[in-house]
Amino acid sequence: MKKSKVALSVILATGMLNAGVVAAMPVVEAGQPIVTGEPSRVGPPWNHRSTINIPGTKTDIAFGGYIKLDMLYDADYDLGDATSPFNLLNPAANATDGRTDFTAYESRLNFRSHTQTDYGNLNTFFEVHFLPDGKLNLRHAYGEYAGFLAGHTWTNFMSFVGTTRTLALGDPIGYANERQGQIRYTHRLGDGALSVALEDPDTVIARPDVSIASEESRLPDLTLRYEYQRMLALSGVVRELSTNDNIGSVDDKATGYGAQVQFSLPLLASTRLNGSYAIGSGIGNYMGNPGNINHKYAPDVYVKNGSLETVDIHGGGVSLNHNWNPQWFSSIGYSRLEQDLPKNQGYDTHFDKVDYAFANVIWDVTERLMVGAEYQYADLDTIGGDKRDASRLQLSAQYQF
Repeated sequence: MKKSKVALSVILATGMLNAGVVAAMPVVEAGQPIVTGEPSRVGPPWNHRSTINIPGTKTDIAFGGYIKLDMLYDADYDLGDATSPFNLLNPAANATDGRTDFTAYESRLNFRSHTQTDYGNLNTFFEVHFLPDGKLNLRHAYGEYAGFLAGHTWTNFMSFVGTTRTLALGDPIGYANERQGQIRYTHRLGDGALSVALEDPDTVIARPDVSIASEESRLPDLTLRYEYQRMLALSGVVRELSTNDNIGSVDDKATGYGAQVQFSLPLLASTRLNGSYAIGSGIGNYMGNPGNINHKYAPDVYVKNGSLETVDIHGGGVSLNHNWNPQWFSSIGYSRLEQDLPKNQGYDTHFDKVDYAFANVIWDVTERLMVGAEYQYADLDTIGGDKRDASRLQLSAQYQF
């Protein structure tokens, strides 16, 4: 696997030498007319694609994605192919005196369709990438029609209003970040939109308790979100957390809940202050990303005297974002995630709080080529009182197609 990563990385790096003479593929920017069908506007503007009409139909399709090379240097701990501060919880496996890794696992492929009907467009979107193991893994698979969405995609509890552009995959630690199956309805309200969804439930039990308790989710999670333009987002979640006593010895249920607010405020003509704050109890699997494999590091519940207790958790962050000109962008940010688990009761290896900071500079060489550099710093305290920190330098090249 390591050889395949290096081989693909060398090919990508070599391609950068010819970047200056490669013509950018046409991009359909929002609001601009196209020859056929509808423009595909999934994701940020640089990910928009021209669509291709299927002759004799009202359906347009588009293929897209990108190839991304991440060149990583870890000074203290290996933070993984996609930066994960949770790697600090396993120092025996991840401690290093200095480590370089080239990987293209974040590269992705997607397909989308747009069919015109008497009641509006019927849209579908499908996307895969190669994280975390170099194999094709699902990111998105959903359809949309008349305000209804059904499939696997970003949870309705999260938003992109208060996030920023980073080289590290995903939002910084402390932001709600999750993809899962759901059915959602969105209703436009003037310059805003209100969305309500029923989502795939998971009761995540703290690691020391999985031998006596087995999760069993009876009801879907209920999420609600309101967004106003690209300036404000308010969201909430309510969920039932339960166990199955046919497998474990614990038979109980508890209620989880949470709320999040995100904002994006213009400070100057080319500068914005973005931020997010979330708080709740029993919502660890919404807050555990990025890198929280099976979400066991940020559990929803733990067992106390044979009963389920929800884990209180809160997190948030701010970032200052500046466009130097149409091609150069920089962002600097700080975030924190903190949870409340009891001490001296077997949870000492779980995190108590995680602080994360980053600074980057990104150059959009063309509409289809981006290069950048980013410094990342993570500081983690465990429930048992251990403290660890790590620094990473990431250089990236991303080719859109």
